[in-house]
Amino acid sequence: MKARMLNISSSLTLLRYEKVFATLIKYGFEDILSHPPFNKITPQTNILVPSREGRKVSQFTRYERIRLVCEELGTSYIKFAQIASNRPDLLPDELILELEKLQDKAPEVAISDIKKILKEELPRPMSELLEWFDEKPLASASIAQVHRARLIGGKEVVLKIQRPGIRNQIAADVAILKNIVSIIESRFPQYLVYQPRELVKMFEQSITEELSFRMEATNVVQFQEMFHDNEEIFIPALYRELSTDSVLCLEYVEGCKITDLEKLNQFGISGPELALRGIRLYFEQVFEFGFFHADPHPGNIFVLEDGRIALLDYGMVGSVIEKDKIHFAKLLLAIYNQDVQGLKKAILKFSTGLSKEKERELEYDIIYFLRQYSSVALEDIDGKEVMQGLNALFFDYKLKIPSNLLLLLKALVIMEGIGLKLDPQYDIIKNIGPYVQRLLSKKYNPIRLQKDLFHRIEETNALLNELPEDIREILQKIKSGKLHIEFEHKGLQPSAEILSSSIHKLSYTFLIVAVILASAMIIAAKIPPIIYNVSALGLFGFGISAILVIKMLFVLRKKK
Repeated sequence: MKARMLNISSSLTLLRYEKVFATLIKYGFEDILSHPPFNKITPQTNILVPSREGRKVSQFTRYERIRLVCEELGTSYIKFAQIASNRPDLLPDELILELEKLQDKAPEVAISDIKKILKEELPRPMSELLEWFDEKPLASASIAQVHRARLIGGKEVVLKIQRPGIRNQIAADVAILKNIVSIIESRFPQYLVYQPRELVKMFEQSITEELSFRMEATNVVQFQEMFHDNEEIFIPALYRELSTDSVLCLEYVEGCKITDLEKLNQFGISGPELALRGIRLYFEQVFEFGFFHADPHPGNIFVLEDGRIALLDYGMVGSVIEKDKIHFAKLLLAIYNQDVQGLKKAILKFSTGLSKEKERELEYDIIYFLRQYSSVALEDIDGKEVMQGLNALFFDYKLKIPSNLLLLLKALVIMEGIGLKLDPQYDIIKNIGPYVQRLLSKKYNPIRLQKDLFHRIEETNALLNELPEDIREILQKIKSGKLHIEFEHKGLQPSAEILSSSIHKLSYTFLIVAVILASAMIIAAKIPPIIYNVSALGLFGFGISAILVIKMLFVLRKKK
């Protein structure tokens, strides 16, 4: 995939450089181009236009001009801006609000070019596969164009067809963005706070996945497996024979947008009930499967006449690992319960080396953040406002948040907007609570804890099994004189005390491990007496080990 993307001609790259330079100068960013190597090839003519959108260019803010630059440069830069708008931890609110205004629209591709792509990509001629093909597109976006068709046999489908030359254009633009980032890093250190290299890396990874329709096809299949027995959701069928890396063929969905209240009324579907079902299905994706649709705007969520919710466009998805699900759940639960310490701990899980002084500042800001909602009725809290407040905290304290969690936060803001459209009394914060509590109760149930404990025992057992081999290797190095030890003498007495203390702690740890292993073996062997199908002796052993661990932690804390 990457090889295909990087196969770009020098002439195309040069043309894109000229376009980028001219647009940057046009909107007053000459400062970026005044440094080598760009100053040698930047056009010298002043091409500033007098106005845009009825205003002089000089009257726009810097953030507005960034948005206008991306808009004028087209596909790659619009996509880059849209992806960057998902990083409130890196970019200020004002810039994100501007980037979110960008719409993914593009002129229609000529039907002759569309048919040429289908001829190259499909395994057989169109006439042998399609009984009818609508030459007027349903939608035309920057990456692909969508056409309706009918298969031989009568099945209604949609064909998502990649725009010709889009891979090479994006590859050229990625190369230009990387060069611009290098200049910014060396000449404009004040912009490093926005982590431009991280943004470009994230864009390249995201756009590479979006350009691979095979990846999107895999996402469709995964959603089909997740919801195969759920009668509330509809996942369109995938037609693999007509799907390639540049063409995707899916079942046509007959329905209406989830926000089309007039049509929903004709279907006899209740808005408030639909809002609750929608958020339930979304939380199921996140907290049950850890795999979610990351672009749930109204155009991508349809409702069928029988009330089922259909998801469209699987190009942008997100994954959440179990550990991050728990962190995210605790964060949401802390907001739900107005818990200052809980929210602080949840936020700090995502921080990288925040000083104690900064932690205190963060705590005061969290108190202020929650105080805004303490006297507001739960039904009057604006979920979008809550998410924006969180985003501001992430940015102000430079907290490094996993990009998928930020995608999730943005998706929840979109879901909040859809919910309010369906039900003016809708409150996403109130609806989050029960799902989060259920997730945490699952995490701490005895069976789950037992599985986690066995996993830890296996890890400890593996470590103990490897220990003799590691010791043997060290001894061989000592015998052959190949063991290198770095030693810095700062007083032997303290070192001896530390060594003695370490040996004591190690012995104590081995005792705890031995008790845990013995208890686990007793439970596995089901040695009587048995209580609730578990060996009482084994449980007693785990209890003893827990007491020993608590005692050890108490001693360690006391010595600090």
